[in-house]
Amino acid sequence: MLAAIDLTPLGRRVADRARLLAEETAGAVTVIHTVEAATESFVPDAIAHLLADHQAEETRSLADWCSNRSDVPVEARITKGSPSWEVGRASRNADVVVVGSSTHETGVTGATARRMAETLRCDVVVVRRQPRQGYRRVVVGVDLSEASAQAVEHAMQLAPNANELTVVFALPTRFESFMSDAGMFSEEIDLARKRRTEAAEEATASFAERWPEARVVVMSGPAPEVISEIARSRSADLVVVGSRGANATRMVLLGSVPSALLDASPCDLAIARIQSDFRRP
Repeated sequence: MLAAIDLTPLGRRVADRARLLAEETAGAVTVIHTVEAATESFVPDAIAHLLADHQAEETRSLADWCSNRSDVPVEARITKGSPSWEVGRASRNADVVVVGSSTHETGVTGATARRMAETLRCDVVVVRRQPRQGYRRVVVGVDLSEASAQAVEHAMQLAPNANELTVVFALPTRFESFMSDAGMFSEEIDLARKRRTEAAEEATASFAERWPEARVVVMSGPAPEVISEIARSRSADLVVVGSRGANATRMVLLGSVPSALLDASPCDLAIARIQSDFRRP
C-alpha cells in the first residue's frame, strides 16, 4: 500500500485507511509525502529548507503513528517535486495507491488525486471518509464485461471481510427517447422497457454466479447516478469500478463512469486498473 499524503487531517485519514487495508491483506504501507518547490513563491532558501525539514519530520511522525496502531510494517518516504509525478514513480512497485479526495473542497476530487486516478498503473483508492474499520459494505459497478469482472475480484481483495457485496448494473435509458422519436406508442415503450429490464436482470444474475455471496441490483439510468444512489441506499463505505468498461477502446486510461464517480461517489472510491494499450507518442 502506498499512502500519498499531505500534512492535513485528510492526509492522516489516508494513512490510516492504507494501514487498515494492509492489515486485511497482509501487506505493508509506505507513507509518501512530496515536498514541492517554493522557488516560484520567492521563498528564501533558508526558509525553504526549514519548511522541508519540518514536512519530513511530520511525515516520519505520521508513519510512526500508523506503525504504533498495528503490526503492519510502515515506512516513510519523502520526495521532492510534483506530487502526482513522484507518486507515479513510487507506485511502480505498489499494488494499491491510497490518496485523499480533496483538502480544499468537500464532495469533489482535487486535481492531484484525479491525475493519479487517470495515470497510475495500479489500483487507486480515493478516501473521503474517516476510516473506522476495514470496508464492510461494498458496491461494485459492472457492465457485464470481463473488465468489470476484474473490478469485482479487486473489490474482494480490498475488502476480504466485507459483510455485503452488491453488484450493480445500470440499464441505459437513452434508447427510450429514440423509440418515442421513431413514433412508438407509450404502451409499446413501457413493454419494451419491461422486457429489457427482465433480460438485464437475467444477464446480470448469470454474470454474478461466480460470486455467490454477491447481491445483484439492476436499475435504469446513467451509471454514475445509479451506482451513487445504490451506494447511498446500502450505506456503502466503498464503491469499486473498473478504470474502463466494455465500450471503451483499449487506449482509454480512465473511462467516463469512473471519471464521473470521482465526484459523484458518496463514499470512498476504488478504481480497479484495467490494463490499456496506451502509448505516449
